[in-house]
Parts: sequence; structure tokens; C-alpha cells
Amino acid sequence: MLNDVGSSRAKGSAERFLGVRLTAEELEKLDRFRLDQGSPNRSEAVRTLVRSADRTRASFGELPTSIRNELEEIVEDGWVRDANEAVTLVLTLGLQELSRLHGDRLPRLRRTARDVAEGRERRRRIDREGRGLLER
Repeated sequence: MLNDVGSSRAKGSAERFLGVRLTAEELEKLDRFRLDQGSPNRSEAVRTLVRSADRTRASFGELPTSIRNELEEIVEDGWVRDANEAVTLVLTLGLQELSRLHGDRLPRLRRTARDVAEGRERRRRIDREGRGLLER
């Protein structure tokens, strides 16, 4: 088992020692993370967190560059803390607008379209009746 721990360190040999003071709450969170990830010790758990930073940065997936840039600007401007929160914010605002569209505007648009269609049908019917009267 000791070889397993050593082999994980051998992949990327540690060059620097980083001493970090954590609160009791942060230490508990780190220990829970360590157990969830199956890390053999706290140092390896911290390494896992550091390695995951690259994945977090690229968590936008396969979005078009323009959208990815907009999301990154939202984070950089301080509106949210990270990419996931930026996506959540944008989706929430978009869903609110969509529900406003469905709740307010779409029924009005449908009513207008129905009124226009009924008016068109009424004019056709009157036109047919008028032609019928002229043919007598």
C-alpha cells in the first residue's frame, strides 16, 4: 500500500512545500472531500483540487467562443464567482425572460394573429356573399 501512495507522488514529483492554515470548518470540508475522492491523505486531496482547477476553467464545454467569452466576462466583472455561477445566472435570467414571453407577450401575439386570421376570413366571406348577390 505504501507503494501506491508513493507512486501517485512519483507521477508529478512535489517541488514546493505549501503551508496553509485552515479553519476547523475548512479542514472538515477538506477531509470530507478527501474521503469522497478516495485520496490517501490531505496532501493528495489538495493536489486533486489543484488539478481540478483546469477542468473548472474549461467547464463551459462545447460552447461557441463568443458565448464562452461573455460568460468569462461576467466572472471577471465580479457578477459571480465562477463559470458555473455565470451559467446559472444567464440561464435564470433567460428563463425569466422566456416565462415573461410565454406569460405576457405570446398570448397577445396569438390573440393578434387570431384576430388577423378572423378578419381575413370575414373579408373572404363578405366577398363571396357580395359576388353571389351580383350574380343574381
